[in-house]
Amino acid sequence: MKKNDLTMKKIFTPAVLLVCVVLTLLSFSAYNLVFYQFSTDASGYTMTTAVSAEAEAKQANTTGRLYFSYDNNQVTLNTVSNQDAAAAMIYALSVNGVTEMTADNMAVMSPDYLGSFIATLPQQSTDLDGDGTAEALYLAAKTDMEFTQGYMPNPPTFDHELFPLEIIFTDRTTVSVQFDGEPLADQAVTLTSQRSGTSQVTTNSEGVIEGLSLLDIRSGITVTYAADNGDNVYQMSYQVEENTLFSNRYLAALTPFMIIVLLSAVGIILCLWLRRRIVTKDPVMGRFANERMSLGPVGTMKGQRKFGFMTIRWITMIVSFFALIYGGKLLGQWVGNIEIPIFACPINQDQLIASSCYTLAHLNSLVNMSWAEIGVFLASLLISIVVLGRFICGFLCPMGLIQDLTHETRQGLKIEGLSLNEKLYSRLKPIKWTLLLLFLGLSFVGGNFCDICPAITVSPAFAGFKVSLFLGGFFMIIVLIGSFFKRRFFCNICPLGYLIGLGHKISLFRIKKDCQACTECGACYEACPMGIKTIYTEREKTDVTTVDCIMCGECIDKCPENKALSMSFGGLKFYRASRKTFMSGHKKTEKKLKRFIKKREKNESDQE
Repeated sequence: MKKNDLTMKKIFTPAVLLVCVVLTLLSFSAYNLVFYQFSTDASGYTMTTAVSAEAEAKQANTTGRLYFSYDNNQVTLNTVSNQDAAAAMIYALSVNGVTEMTADNMAVMSPDYLGSFIATLPQQSTDLDGDGTAEALYLAAKTDMEFTQGYMPNPPTFDHELFPLEIIFTDRTTVSVQFDGEPLADQAVTLTSQRSGTSQVTTNSEGVIEGLSLLDIRSGITVTYAADNGDNVYQMSYQVEENTLFSNRYLAALTPFMIIVLLSAVGIILCLWLRRRIVTKDPVMGRFANERMSLGPVGTMKGQRKFGFMTIRWITMIVSFFALIYGGKLLGQWVGNIEIPIFACPINQDQLIASSCYTLAHLNSLVNMSWAEIGVFLASLLISIVVLGRFICGFLCPMGLIQDLTHETRQGLKIEGLSLNEKLYSRLKPIKWTLLLLFLGLSFVGGNFCDICPAITVSPAFAGFKVSLFLGGFFMIIVLIGSFFKRRFFCNICPLGYLIGLGHKISLFRIKKDCQACTECGACYEACPMGIKTIYTEREKTDVTTVDCIMCGECIDKCPENKALSMSFGGLKFYRASRKTFMSGHKKTEKKLKRFIKKREKNESDQE
């Protein structure tokens, strides 16, 4: 065994160090290592014009409407008016300024386009208020593609000489109105939402239309403003590119994640094949290959538990997953000013709560924030650490749910995972320190941690946002394979989780231990997905919370001694180890164990 351990150390330790060095070097060129490429510019789109069927039902003196619509990557300019959409002038905002659209550059769009387009119709004269006098009516439409919304340092705006009235969408939640290049402050306008109908609203001092639901914005809105005592009426329709759930576009956005799952499955099968080859060739290990490696009919033995803490944790993880990913889309609002430290990629514009992972991974961006924004960021981060701590990891993080589902898949297939020991956890530490350094410092030297972050493959894809994957796509394959054989594999190397854990001494969630009740059986250590050994070796302190503890409660769930371990919040214990609960969940396991022992004894006798 000593020789094998020495050989393993000679091979494994340099391999881990090599992984750290390679990961560091690749992070600087991650943008060029594309795992899956979606169009992140307008070159993948085409544009056309059409007269809406609604136009046939309109009167000749209709106020009309000009608007953009999307069908996958086809952008259409529609008109509900007595004018043809072909008469409209269409302009694109590009890196070189404003470009007039023609039939040629509509069919094959330039990659220089920034994803914002505006269209205007010639002036119409019509009696809008029924006073017998014709007013001048000006119709326009504007749209922002998906990759434009919220990702640019400054909101895309056009020259007001093209059309004096303009709708501007900022921070993925705020709609403001400009007129002649200045905010249309404290003015009454008519707001029409395709979802909620028409209403009269007044802009605030900054030209913002307050209280507008995100659902209304994404359904399409129209702002009408009467200037010059009503003699001139300006109307602009605004449409953002929307990700409708379960549409063809939504399924396309899931494509990279599905490919990752497929490649991960292939990797897992190869690992199982390699493991079986190694085990069966070993004369000692091959004797009990089926039993030890669970490659035969005998599998992982699990008892049946009644509704309790672990069930509540699963429900919380699932609810959190859907709330974080779809909350903004379903509720029409999202909490953008408050950020919690969680790996829920902010590229997903429909998240309920913003994630502070981006700011922490781009600390240099703090210099561009106002003192108020910095204060809110630090306050929400501190409150999250104090009130929740790594409870976030065990209950709320979408990456945590993905890993637990992967683990449960292995358990359901009755495949044994990696042998968990101190050496395994010690060899993961260099990778964790490497990721931590990259997470905090990569942006200062010209890199971007988002290009290597595996979380980019989860939240945006499930929300329907097309995201090009770089090194993070490859990393996610490793995470899924690792999580299959080692529960919460990524949590053991997660840089954000470690940063949260640094505040474990001030967090309100704690793990407590009654050292007198503990029999040092080691069940808690075996159950802990983070490999925290002190939870059973500690013989004096009652507080055994560490920087790595994710508050999953597995140690308490597997503890067979009454009140030996417990979880508390603010000093109040709400979950305790129970011998009765432990035994009640293992009645069927006892029967399986007896059958397992009998079968092993029979195999041994047959071998003899």
